[in-house]
Amino acid sequence: MEISMTTILLAAGGGVLGTLTGGMEAFIIYGFLLIFQTAMAAAGYQTAFMEQYLSNLIFLPAVMFSATVPATAYAARKYDIHEWEIDRSLAFTHDPFIVLIGAVSGMIGYLIFALAVNLHFPLDQGGFSVVMMGIFSRLIFKKPQIINKSARIVMRDGKRWIWEIVTTSAVAALTAFFVQMTGISTAGFMLSASLLILQLFQRTQFFPTTHQITMVAGLAVLASGSIPVAIGFALLAQLIFILFGGYLNMGCGAHIDPPAVAIVTCSLLISLFF
Repeated sequence: MEISMTTILLAAGGGVLGTLTGGMEAFIIYGFLLIFQTAMAAAGYQTAFMEQYLSNLIFLPAVMFSATVPATAYAARKYDIHEWEIDRSLAFTHDPFIVLIGAVSGMIGYLIFALAVNLHFPLDQGGFSVVMMGIFSRLIFKKPQIINKSARIVMRDGKRWIWEIVTTSAVAALTAFFVQMTGISTAGFMLSASLLILQLFQRTQFFPTTHQITMVAGLAVLASGSIPVAIGFALLAQLIFILFGGYLNMGCGAHIDPPAVAIVTCSLLISLFF
């Protein structure tokens, strides 16, 4: 992975763009970009430029999404916004310091990602950068509450857990099948990312977050060749997503992305087992 003045400046620009769009919106754009890029490649067009400068740099979640995390945590100290509300554009603040935080964070996020790629970390390198940026932000913008104790109610909801098992298994099985057919580990992930756009509309705002399921299922089925194994890892990813999101993210300060935590943890386990 190339590290140069050009790539670092482009990452800074991506960080600024992330603060203007909002973290979730930036991730949705990334999903549509991956779909478009894959379709172009399948049609026989050259996509090297898009891969190098768009999907692996400016619009990369480690750059554009990560930049919104510390910027939002800082904005929460001055404006009417919570630290974990990374689905909101920060343009309403008209605060140049927030944009500067986004630019610097975009550069740091890219450097962490490039380091992980160049050193061949045996996990999802993009997710690793996102998690690390969240941890750094949490340490810098501290909050009194470390654990959200009110999340315990989730553990007692048996109907919710049955629903999670059924829906996760179905999404994972479908993803694993299509990944096996195409050989593209992100076949389900890119669709999950783009479908988050439904959460922005009132009638579909409860559409579930699934990219931790589809990414892990895709990696697991390619590594193991087994759809049941892919489903098992996807269930583990969903468990991590729910517990981390409930207990250690909401209300605990700067956003440490629960899907990224699940993806990084499970991708590491997959690399160790297979």
